[in-house]
Amino acid sequence: MPNREYPFYFIKLGTLYYVYHSYKNVKKKEVSSYEFTNDESLAFPIDEESAKQLADECGGHIVMKNATDYISQGERWSHFIDSKKKNIWRIYIIN
Repeated sequence: MPNREYPFYFIKLGTLYYVYHSYKNVKKKEVSSYEFTNDESLAFPIDEESAKQLADECGGHIVMKNATDYISQGERWSHFIDSKKKNIWRIYIIN
């Protein structure tokens, strides 16, 4: 019996893939910080609704993938975050 494939989504901004974001309030303004990497294997997998929202917020576009092993992608992403690699780009948006 073949493994069932599940869709998941990445956010891509040029040649970079989304890995993390955070929000802060600075002087009564909301500041969003988005982190990206150029290594697709470390990209953060998200659901379709969240992908649409993030793409709108950071100006990226959605890339859909099908996989039988969604959990492995999430584990690779968590290793990226844990390792604090220097190969990231941070984008700030102030509202």
